[in-house]
Amino acid sequence: MCTKKNIIQFLALLFFPFFSWAQTIETIEDDLLFSINRIDSFAYLSLRTDETAFDSLVTENVILKQKIIQYALANKEMLTFDFPKLKGYQFYKATSPDKTFCIFSWNLRTGGSMQFYDNVFVYQQYDKMYTKTVEREEGTPGGFYSEVFQLTDELNTFYMGYENRILSGRDCYQAIHIFDFEKNNFDFNLKKIKTKAGYTNTLGFSYNFFSVVKHKERPIKLIYFNKTQQTITIPLVDINGNVTSKTIVYKYDGDYFLKQ
Repeated sequence: MCTKKNIIQFLALLFFPFFSWAQTIETIEDDLLFSINRIDSFAYLSLRTDETAFDSLVTENVILKQKIIQYALANKEMLTFDFPKLKGYQFYKATSPDKTFCIFSWNLRTGGSMQFYDNVFVYQQYDKMYTKTVEREEGTPGGFYSEVFQLTDELNTFYMGYENRILSGRDCYQAIHIFDFEKNNFDFNLKKIKTKAGYTNTLGFSYNFFSVVKHKERPIKLIYFNKTQQTITIPLVDINGNVTSKTIVYKYDGDYFLKQ
């Protein structure tokens, strides 16, 4: 069945502007900024209950996503460039220490107090560029990635994305997601963490934003990875969602992260 969402995505691809594969990374940054400004404009108009503006907002997000994918496939500098002009626009790029993997995230501006984000995962393998995306069910907010950690064991190197979600003015969520890739095979479900519930690829928690609002850094950092000790440290949260001074540590034993 052809849904309204499918039609919008088709139209976005149909009118996706032609671009030169030989553009400089600075020109690419300007083009992405152009799309982000259009998203901001349509987001403002959609708040005035303009249904047409909301449809245009959805279309512009699809166009931005396609631009990131196409530019990443054509230009290796997408992995290493910092995109300074895009900072402050709720657009994020988190890059692994070895510069072979990064995650682009941006606020779709389609939500209210619950923020909706989309992501493009970009990686390089054997001198070739690859991209992956995730299709989320309608109503699923997603999050933005603020950091990427990496760990090398005896078999290979895998990566840990630090995700941030804004679920309301009060409620937030942070998590570590473990990823691995090999050419066209991007593993979103690499289970390297052992918990009481079993093996998982995600370690996360919900919390009350106002319990940590005095933290100076933005985004607020509550999860820490120690490369030398190969540990992930997360805070304990009380029954009301308040972040406490107590922590839980998971240490890598060569196969899995285990609770200490």
